[in-house]
Amino acid sequence: MSRPDTDYPVCLRLAGRRALLVGGGAIAEGRALALLDAGARVHVLAPEATNALRELAAMGRLEWEPRAYAPGDARGHALVLVATDDPRVGLLVAEEARGLGLWVNVADEPALCDFTLPSVERRGPITLAVSTSGRAPALARRLRRELARHVEPHHIWLARLSGWLRRRLPRGAERQRLLKQLVDGDIASLLARGDREAATARLRTELEQWKSSGEPT
Repeated sequence: MSRPDTDYPVCLRLAGRRALLVGGGAIAEGRALALLDAGARVHVLAPEATNALRELAAMGRLEWEPRAYAPGDARGHALVLVATDDPRVGLLVAEEARGLGLWVNVADEPALCDFTLPSVERRGPITLAVSTSGRAPALARRLRRELARHVEPHHIWLARLSGWLRRRLPRGAERQRLLKQLVDGDIASLLARGDREAATARLRTELEQWKSSGEPT
């Protein structure tokens, strides 16, 4: 049975896309940094802004207009986020964004959100995201910190190596077998023990067997 209060988790590709951020306080600063990490083109609207946001604007990392939100400002953006203390602003922006078919998030107002923001930890290509569907952000942060302690350096190396192989090997059952072996087999165990040399030799053996089976590389 479907539940209307359950989020559908996704990871958005925002590189090069415009994101509107309404608000210039500490919460907005965190939102802006996360958007910039994802490669978004960030447009901030706020009469005042934190020193960090001002510096980012001065460096050309984001665009800051020192004014309040006005009707029509959401147009032309792929994503809209609101982080202000004025609930009237959140309601105004949410209504307009939805009218334009844009996804919107209003901090601390789950009823106005089309999506919620999980607590995120990044370790190289690995992203840990914990969500409580907007109910308990503090709990999400605690769980994220606890889970992050289980991400070891060899996990990051495995993720990068897997991506490298996926770009170079043709699709198919043999590639899937090799990638599964990479994570669940001897290679992962050797990396976990810090023996990267032996892991590399084992991977080389796997690739040689791939070639001898007639699979192109």
